[in-house]
Amino acid sequence: MLMKQGMDGQPAKANPANSHPQSVRDVIKFTAMAASLAIFADAAIGHAMVWGNDPYWTYWVTDTLLMATVFSLGTAWFGMGLVKGALITAAHILALTVYYWSLSPIGLPSQPEWLDLEHTWVTGLPVHFAVYYLGYVIALWLWRRRLAAMDHRAGQSRPSLTREALLALATAVAVVIVVGLAQTLAMGEFPGVTWFVMRIAVAFPLTLAWWTLAGTDRAAAIGGGIMLGFVLTTYSHFLGPIGLPNPSLRLLAENPPPAAVHWLSYRQEFLVLLPLTLAVAVAAYLLAFRWRKRQGVGASHHDDGFGWVPVLVAAAILVPLGAVAAIYTGPDDHRAIVTSSGRGSLETGTPYEGDLPPTAATLRATVEDRNTHRTPLPPHDQVDIEASVPGPDGTVYNIRATEPMVADPQGRFTTWSGVGFSVWHHGRSGIGSTELPPVQSNVAVFALGNISANGQVVAAGIPIHVMTTARDGARLELHAGDPNFPLPGIPDGRLWVVWPGYEGGHSAMLSYARYAWGGGVLVVLLGFAVAAVRRQGRQNLVA
Repeated sequence: MLMKQGMDGQPAKANPANSHPQSVRDVIKFTAMAASLAIFADAAIGHAMVWGNDPYWTYWVTDTLLMATVFSLGTAWFGMGLVKGALITAAHILALTVYYWSLSPIGLPSQPEWLDLEHTWVTGLPVHFAVYYLGYVIALWLWRRRLAAMDHRAGQSRPSLTREALLALATAVAVVIVVGLAQTLAMGEFPGVTWFVMRIAVAFPLTLAWWTLAGTDRAAAIGGGIMLGFVLTTYSHFLGPIGLPNPSLRLLAENPPPAAVHWLSYRQEFLVLLPLTLAVAVAAYLLAFRWRKRQGVGASHHDDGFGWVPVLVAAAILVPLGAVAAIYTGPDDHRAIVTSSGRGSLETGTPYEGDLPPTAATLRATVEDRNTHRTPLPPHDQVDIEASVPGPDGTVYNIRATEPMVADPQGRFTTWSGVGFSVWHHGRSGIGSTELPPVQSNVAVFALGNISANGQVVAAGIPIHVMTTARDGARLELHAGDPNFPLPGIPDGRLWVVWPGYEGGHSAMLSYARYAWGGGVLVVLLGFAVAAVRRQGRQNLVA
């Protein structure tokens, strides 16, 4: 039996029936594991699948440190357990939500952006609780399995380190190659050699670590396959665009080749490739389990699993949700058309405070939100804005913008890579101008375009901003130019037009589809994780 120092400095035996920490070292180990798994669940399911966004890296660091603080204090004071973990997680979520709501925007110091009510309290509270609790529950399951396996492993033969490493490498390589080839067939595009190299580098150490922490029986194989599938998909979503190396592969050339890579869409990542990757990874881990079983080595302990009934119930939940989500996550659902309705008004005088005399201005904007990542990498959002604005002196100004503003040229704020749907900006949001009040827009666009006066280009590459609003008399706005940098040859150095109404817009079904699919996956995983912990607890008591 493994011996360790207790809290009082005396040796303490690791009791499989007791999952409480026996030392400060235990608290640190469990907290590190729980916080890491929780922030991973937040990235893989919360932000990638439910919200479809990409917080700046300082969000992950800040959140992990705050979670480690709360988890370590709660575990040291109250111990471990499903109910205790839920209460500790609830305390952390409350602290986190208040912190981001009142004290700090996300993405500090480089991308300060305040979260809105929906992403902080309405969906943020339940989703963050569920993903962090999922990470805690998985850590508790791994902790209990480690304790239960101590005596069992002592009397079993083990494979050599060389054989175990080779098996892990073979498993990782097999998963990556099969998934990569299947992705090539499904997407009609080879992801690139770098895609395979980096995913093998991710899958191999994860496989070794999982077998060490969870064991090598059937339950561990299924859980490990699920974990590997989510890790590979999450790596692709945040860190692994496809397309490297490019066709001009550098061998002996001195100059570097281009690096034209791009990201996959939500439907491709989470409705096609995620189920495929999960199936391949689980199958590979089960084959490794069966190989060990035939060799008579390596199995930590036996677990018959849950049976087919829970699996069928999970399939009955996820298959319809996935089918509905697939309908509303296609290219057309990322597109919106907005046209002006009614006679517009053109501001004259002091920016944001001038008069608004009427004008016969028109606007048509066709936009597509194609990239939710905080990166300038393609695919870029698509923008096509056409506007005609008669000036006070009779000059007709034509505005055309087809290039999304991936980031503000002055580095003052983010722009959602050009196009945002159902977003808050301006005010204290960290996006847009602080001179304007906070605005929630069904469609908001930042682009770069040209202004022509009576057919002659008078300004090129200037910022163009279009947004829908809920303000009476100004349901649609067009901002051409920047008040801080007046345009020569343009009255008042800019063009700001408002319309009392607009036609078109963006449907909320895309967000609802993400919520449904990501939420369904989260509920199913959390249900299986809680059941696995309860089952492991009963097995530990029997042992």
